[in-house]
Amino acid sequence: MKKLLALIFVTLLGSSAVAAETVIEVIPLTNRPAFEIVPLLAPLLGDTAQLVDNGPNLLVKTTPDKLAEIKAIINQLDVRQSNLLITVIQSRQTTADELNAAARAQLNIPVNDPLRSGGRIIGHLYQTQDKGADENTQTVRTMEGVPAQIKAGNVYPRQNFSGYGYPTTTEYTEATTGFAVIPRLAGQQVILSVSPWSDKMNGRGQIETRDAQSTIRVNLGEWVELGGAGESSSSSTNSALVNTRQSDKSQMHILVKVERVD
Repeated sequence: MKKLLALIFVTLLGSSAVAAETVIEVIPLTNRPAFEIVPLLAPLLGDTAQLVDNGPNLLVKTTPDKLAEIKAIINQLDVRQSNLLITVIQSRQTTADELNAAARAQLNIPVNDPLRSGGRIIGHLYQTQDKGADENTQTVRTMEGVPAQIKAGNVYPRQNFSGYGYPTTTEYTEATTGFAVIPRLAGQQVILSVSPWSDKMNGRGQIETRDAQSTIRVNLGEWVELGGAGESSSSSTNSALVNTRQSDKSQMHILVKVERVD
């Protein structure tokens, strides 16, 4: 470990020959490993600093006047992992603005009975479904930085026929709705890597899948729309806070909210 640390120092020092005003400091971390801190810190610093993951320590190369600011940010990030409650709604009608307005007005939004269906859960799942509005709600409780996945759905039988028209074998196809997510806190915001999907059996006995993949920064307790997901055509968008790839034809709003439950 000492040899590795020395090698990292030599590399950083070598690259600082051109910019002699830079400094290198080893910052010990107390609650979180460096590999969790680096992806949270790097987007905030841009080209003003270099970060090296060294397990329980974070190596920082930057200018002396920037170092104090970086240490302050690290102190905010290096905190005990929190328990988080993540809620995802897939709906054709509901929007994030409507949900946030309802929350501000302290309105209680009724939901139907929990969906009675088979499924696999990683985390604690609560799910409701409004079939008339084509809306599905799922929640999962997870630890900050820990991947979580939930899914629920139904299994549909499909018969295969011989050349004479007689059924020969039966295959079972699963249609599920769910999401995979990795949450990381950054102060009063959370950075989410989310992959929601929704399967539906069409009239021809085929599974149609709506999906999206997003990385987004959102305020704790606030609803935000990840984007729409459809069934065929594809599009992509990029911005400073959101990087989304999604299919889009039969539009489905995908809404997410994260709450700290410590």
